[in-house]
Amino acid sequence: MLPSKRALTELIGSVYDAAGDPAQWETFLGRLAQVSRADSAALLMHNVGRERYTVSASWKLDPEASRSYQEYYSSIDVWAIRGRPKPAGYLCTSESLCRPQELASTEIYNDFLIRYGIVHGMFGVIENNASRWASLSLYRDLSSNEFQVSDLDTVNLLIPHIQRAFRLHFQLSELGARAEEVETALNLLSTGVIFVAAQGEIVQMNSRAEDLLRGKDGLLLMKGKLSASSPEESRHLQAVIKGATRTSNGDGLSAGGTLLVSRMDKRPLAVTVAPLRNTKLRLTQRAAAILFISDPDRNPELPIDLLRRCYGLTQAEARLAMILLEGQSLKEAADISGVTHNTAKSQLKSIFWKTQVKRQGELIRLFLNTAGIDHPRIESS
Repeated sequence: MLPSKRALTELIGSVYDAAGDPAQWETFLGRLAQVSRADSAALLMHNVGRERYTVSASWKLDPEASRSYQEYYSSIDVWAIRGRPKPAGYLCTSESLCRPQELASTEIYNDFLIRYGIVHGMFGVIENNASRWASLSLYRDLSSNEFQVSDLDTVNLLIPHIQRAFRLHFQLSELGARAEEVETALNLLSTGVIFVAAQGEIVQMNSRAEDLLRGKDGLLLMKGKLSASSPEESRHLQAVIKGATRTSNGDGLSAGGTLLVSRMDKRPLAVTVAPLRNTKLRLTQRAAAILFISDPDRNPELPIDLLRRCYGLTQAEARLAMILLEGQSLKEAADISGVTHNTAKSQLKSIFWKTQVKRQGELIRLFLNTAGIDHPRIESS
């Protein structure tokens, strides 16, 4: 007999809650055990070769039982051995896998199952292929009746949702890890990077942008939005940001632009604004525009080792690339590097070939593309 519609709704909802927060699998198992009149429950989700995202959850199972099972009893578990080859979607009771008389003669029954109050089981194979394995188990003790075929109906209804949640779990986990990698990459840049939402409010920035705003020299943070110390420059900045966000939302034609923001005792900051669509960053709000802030008075400490590791640049090529990214001409970069102009030209040609770019200005974009952020071209009309 199926549980009530309300109970089913709560069960299905808790499945998808757990996809985004693995700590919620225990809540799901508890609810499922309650409607199934089970005394304990367990769930295992494993992606072969990606152990980092394995889910192993249980409800009312003794932690010592889980430890000793993993260390020894899993290798002699007659239920697991006979259920492991079954296809995804397979449901059964423990009695269909092993008759009670046979089970009573096994080592796992006498030394493990009885000790931890596990006598009757109900199992569901969620996934079973070369790359994924997932199973759901519910247990009753000796004082309870066996699970019946009718008890399988609830699990059968839930399996498609658990399968979907399983896939979502890995996708969300990978996105989370990728977001962390992107954030790390952004914080390596000497260029300030700011993402703004449709109304101009800042949704994320890298550490260099935070440093610039903390200095309150030229650029300011006012009510969650970016502004400039000069009222005229602030109006211009807001207009460019607005134009870029409208383009991102399909309501404008502006490609953004670059403007200078004056400072008290230093050269102006160069702020480049561009529309942004389909960003791969995991943000609290969708980003509609991206801003790059360059400080000509700062000596960049860009990640030379990162360029060398990712693109196979030599030490001399990576150093030249960093100097060019500071805004120096090729001749100036050659002088700073202590090489001839022809040597610098040869190194630049090699850099372009290895990084597959054609202009110096594309190197900063290359950093972002390497980190997994789309920086689309805006076609002029």
